[in-house]
Amino acid sequence: MLEEQQPQILQRLKEKLPDAEVFFAGTADQVPVGAKFDALIAPTVSWLPEVLERIQGVDWIHFLSAGVEKIWDMDFDKQSILMTKSSGVHGRPMSEFAIGAMLYFAKQFGRFSEQSRQHVWERGWLDELTGRRLAVLGLGHVGQAVAERAKMFGMRVVGTVNSPRTIAVADHVFPTEALREALQGADYLCICLPLTPSTRGLVDHAALSQLRRGAVVVDISRGGIMCQSAVLQALDAGHLSGAALDVFENEPLETTSPLWGRPDVLLTPHVSGTTPHYVDRALDVFLTNAERLLAGETPATPIDVVRGY
Repeated sequence: MLEEQQPQILQRLKEKLPDAEVFFAGTADQVPVGAKFDALIAPTVSWLPEVLERIQGVDWIHFLSAGVEKIWDMDFDKQSILMTKSSGVHGRPMSEFAIGAMLYFAKQFGRFSEQSRQHVWERGWLDELTGRRLAVLGLGHVGQAVAERAKMFGMRVVGTVNSPRTIAVADHVFPTEALREALQGADYLCICLPLTPSTRGLVDHAALSQLRRGAVVVDISRGGIMCQSAVLQALDAGHLSGAALDVFENEPLETTSPLWGRPDVLLTPHVSGTTPHYVDRALDVFLTNAERLLAGETPATPIDVVRGY
């Protein structure tokens, strides 16, 4: 944990849990051997198993991220410890990013930025989001926030969920297995899925081929859900007119990747979820879970070990 954030965290925790004893550690060797903790708040750092080996035990681990795919390769018992995640912290910043990415291509900001560097005055007709069809893969916290903001721009929104149900911000909801039907004829695709064995490689060439010719893809999920080779092929073929990519199969993206330097690619270094309000929101989720647990209720954001998220 960054040292400058410790006073902020301590104050928030003491406000809601005045009797709690709070201990900070930035490395595994700073954790006292044999200590017993009621709760551990942590990012998905690779040295977490070392921490768990040093301490006597912990009842609950709360992760500071909403995505927890990294923990499945870590060597510790995930069945006997309650685990929760910071679901919802990314909704506002990532949905703003998604709208900005769609506007980037609709309003040709990349082209005009380049023209400005070249001192070129060249006008042209621009597109608009109004009336365009947006497919959101994964109508969870982030996906629904994207859909809500897209509706404000007059977009027609469809999306997917594992358990089909009515979602107010979507015009139509498809089950995850009806992926191709959900994508058919979409002008924009926004990927908001967690990375699990069932979603890895889900958005491939066949999936992208269902989009309207000239569509734009926005990937703010996790690297590995969308096949980068399929995106490149669709861009080269003109089936996609643009791709805003914030996550990649390997990060940092290799300097030799053909994705670099393309005018039809908006490439960002996994920053769509960043915000100055991140720590406060993650602590809000932790404290909500703590209140529920102290009241004998189930946590609000549990990690499903079977589903993997």
